[in-house]
Amino acid sequence: MQVDLTEIDGGLAMLLERSRQSLASCKETVLFLKNRAKVEEEYSRSLQKLVQTTLKTMDHGKPTDPSNTQQAAWQRLVEVHETLASNRMKFSITLSEMSDYLSNYVKTKENVRRKLKDTEQKYQKAIEETEVLLEKARGKYETQSSEWERLLMKSGGSKVEGGAGGDRGGSFAQSGSAPNSQSAISKTKNVGSAVSGIFSKHKGSTQESLERMGQEAGVKAKVANEAYKRLLHQTNAMRRDFYDVQLPKILASVMGLIEEVDQFLKFSLGKYAYTYESAVLADAITLKPVDANGDCTSVGMVEMIGDIDTKADLDAYLQAAARSGGRVNRDSIPYKEYEMSTMARLYANPRPIFGVPLDVQLARDKHPVPMILAKCADAVEAFGLQNEGIYRQSGQNSQVNKLRNEFDLDAEHVDLRSSAYASDINTITSVLKMYLRELPGGLVPLQQRSAMLALFPADEPEHAPDVATYNADDHVLAQKIGGIASAIRSMAVPNRNTLAYLFGHLDKVQAFQEYNMMNSENLGIVFGPTILPAANNPANAAMDIRRSAKLVKFILDNRRAIFEAL
Repeated sequence: MQVDLTEIDGGLAMLLERSRQSLASCKETVLFLKNRAKVEEEYSRSLQKLVQTTLKTMDHGKPTDPSNTQQAAWQRLVEVHETLASNRMKFSITLSEMSDYLSNYVKTKENVRRKLKDTEQKYQKAIEETEVLLEKARGKYETQSSEWERLLMKSGGSKVEGGAGGDRGGSFAQSGSAPNSQSAISKTKNVGSAVSGIFSKHKGSTQESLERMGQEAGVKAKVANEAYKRLLHQTNAMRRDFYDVQLPKILASVMGLIEEVDQFLKFSLGKYAYTYESAVLADAITLKPVDANGDCTSVGMVEMIGDIDTKADLDAYLQAAARSGGRVNRDSIPYKEYEMSTMARLYANPRPIFGVPLDVQLARDKHPVPMILAKCADAVEAFGLQNEGIYRQSGQNSQVNKLRNEFDLDAEHVDLRSSAYASDINTITSVLKMYLRELPGGLVPLQQRSAMLALFPADEPEHAPDVATYNADDHVLAQKIGGIASAIRSMAVPNRNTLAYLFGHLDKVQAFQEYNMMNSENLGIVFGPTILPAANNPANAAMDIRRSAKLVKFILDNRRAIFEAL
């Protein structure tokens, strides 16, 4: 049964929707073929990888023995799987090509469908625009006709009300005489009365104007009528062309598109079915080959496994092993000591320095000064001399404890020039101060500490003159320098060398006091209590701290004179 879609409202839209469904079916097929190709490709690659891995395993073993039936069957079995992988890869490539071809076909037909839809919309838009213009022309025509009708009625009514002038009105309506002649006739009558004449003149002027306006309105109504008829003819012609000529063509094209797409989809599905059947058949022939007559007389996988003779293989193996075997080694197994890593040996045998007497650790490590002092001073002089508040600011506790543990494990292998520590100089200075504070007996032994602090009595003025301003011949300055030098000279060699190294380093720090704000007085405040701990008596602790700060400041201000006198 044929359906005339030109007679159905929305017939083209219905047909376009049907074509969209056909193209959507093609897209679904494209997606199916693409994913099916991926599945086959993954299967092929996985099978190929398994084959390669198996072949490698076989190559790593002993050379293949042709007389070994199991090895021969295994080799042929792997080759069969390699052929299966190749077959599936070919199938995957074919599916991918089919998917690409069908995808390109769908894109082409979608463009055709879009053009047909656009063509129909273009005609519809043109018709709608013409109908809008037609409606405007009709409205204008009706408006003009209505205005003409109103003026005609008003002009005719005016003639009737004129009474004596009824003959004039009838004469104009019949003969269509000019308004000027009508006005002249009306002026020759009723001349006896002035008032009556005035009213008669006024009525004639109004009638004249109404007739003129009526004539103009009639002309406008005729022009609007002609424009309305012309647009009506044009719109009807356009509608007849669309519904009788163009729409059937578009419908036929869309119908042809649907039939073509459906047939092509059917062809593609048939091709897929044939290709799939061929691939499965190729696998079957690989597993069970046939001869020229199509009979399954060749050796298949089952026959390959059936050819294995396990007893013969075992006998051949034992005979080969007996021919090539050597004598059993019955010697005792020697002892082999375990070699621990460097870090493990350090953990097993740590070399602590915190809380270890100075002379003990220097004798053990065979260094003139503690390695922690040398390494920390080197890092500060390399990266921290211009850091404001150096030695006054403290590092983060977690980092300080971490670095302390590293020094306690093995000071030799601590690298303070690495980026991890160079960027946090306050951690290094805090560890050094902690080491000096925890040094058993202090860096300056009690006897020498008391002798040096005695040079700075508690009753000395708080703001005594700066020792740097003393005259070189001043007896007090010479006495203090000599006393301090004598006390240092009486120290043990480890303490004396370490103290000299420390003050040499602090002298370099104060040389950059313009940047780090650490002059001899500030360094004395920091290092006085560190190397000269306060007495156990709390009453004298505050005084001892101030005296130790003065002592360190004095030594820094007169370092060369003091240590050259040793």
